[in-house]
Amino acid sequence: MGPMTATRNDHMLGRAAEHAAWAFYTVAALGSSIGQIWVGVETPPWPDGMPLWLRAILALPFAVVIDLGGVVCSGFADTRQRLGENAYGWRILSAGSVTLAVGINIVGHAGSPYLATVFGGLGVFAYTVWLLHSSARRRDALRAAGKLATTPPSYGLLQWWREPAITRRAKNLALEYDYTLHESLAEARIQLRTEARRAALASHIEARIRSRHDTDPILAAIAATTTPVDDVADALMAMIDTRGWARAIANEIQPPDSGQPIAEQAAASEPADRVAAAGHHAQQPALNASLLRYIPTQQADYDRWREIWQAMLHAPDASNQDIANQFDVSTRTAQRIRLTGQANLLNSPATPVARIAALASSNGHLPLLPATS
Repeated sequence: MGPMTATRNDHMLGRAAEHAAWAFYTVAALGSSIGQIWVGVETPPWPDGMPLWLRAILALPFAVVIDLGGVVCSGFADTRQRLGENAYGWRILSAGSVTLAVGINIVGHAGSPYLATVFGGLGVFAYTVWLLHSSARRRDALRAAGKLATTPPSYGLLQWWREPAITRRAKNLALEYDYTLHESLAEARIQLRTEARRAALASHIEARIRSRHDTDPILAAIAATTTPVDDVADALMAMIDTRGWARAIANEIQPPDSGQPIAEQAAASEPADRVAAAGHHAQQPALNASLLRYIPTQQADYDRWREIWQAMLHAPDASNQDIANQFDVSTRTAQRIRLTGQANLLNSPATPVARIAALASSNGHLPLLPATS
C-alpha cells in the first residue's frame, strides 16, 4: 500500500468518523429534547382537560430552542475562534443554554433517578460530542490555512515517564524544526547535556573571575557581572583537547598483562634501589617493575622496540596511532614502547633478561652495560 493509498484511506476513515459523530449527536440531542418535552408535559400547571399531545406540541418549541440555542451559540463561537478571537461571550451563552437543558432534565425527573440520569447524560453527551467535533474541524481549517503548528510526534506514555524533560524539549524541537521522533530525542539529549556542562563550567569561571578581586568585593561583582560567562564557557569547551585527554587517561587505565615469563616476573620483583655502580660509569636508573613486564625477552624483538623508540624521539609530536601505523604494530604496543622509553628502560642494548642474569652472576650488582641508545 503506497502513500497515496494510505492517505486516501485515512481521509475515508475521517469522513466516516465525522458522519458517525453527527449521527451520535443527533440521537443524543433528540433524547435530551424528549426528556425536556416529558418534563414540559407533566410539570407546568396545564388545565386538567388539555390532552397530552397538545401539551407536548406546546412544550416542543421551548425544548428545541434550549438545545438548539447551545448549538447555535457554539457555532458562532467556533466561527469567531477561526478568525483568531476568543469568543468568550458566545461560549458562555452556549454553555449556559446546555446547562439549563441538563438541569431541566435532572430536576424534572428527580423522582426517577434512572430518567434523570439518562436524559441529563444525553444532554451532556450531545454537547460534548458537538464541542469535540467543532474543535477538530476548527483545528483542521486552521492547519490547512497555515495558522496552526504542525502536530508533534507521539512519544508515548513510557517515554514521557522515563525522560520528561528530554521529551518536553524534543517536542518543542520537533515543532520548530520539523524533526522526526528519534531526531528530536537525540537533539534534545545533546542540548541538555551541553547546557548542563555549560552551567557547571560557568559557575567555576565566575568563581575564578571573582577570585582575582578578593580584596574588592564590589570590583569582583562588577567583573563577574559584565563578563559573558556563558560565552567564555562555550569558547573554553571548544578549545578543550578531547583527544589529548583521551590519550592521557588511556595511558593511566591500561591493565597489566598476565602470563609473563618467569624471568620478567623476577625482574618485576627486584627492589628499585639495586642498581649498577662501578668505575667512572654513571649509576644506572632503577628498573621500573611495573614496566619491565612489557619489555620483550628476545633480543630481536627488543631491538625492534629500541628502533621504534628512536623514531618516537625524532618525532615527539607523533601520536601512538601514527607510530603504530608506521611500524605495523598495535596502538597498545606503541603506547608501551613510549612508556618504557620515557622511563629510560630502552637505553641499554641488552635485554632485561640478560641484565638480570648478569645481576645474578655479579652478587646483586648490575654489570656495566653501556647506556647508549
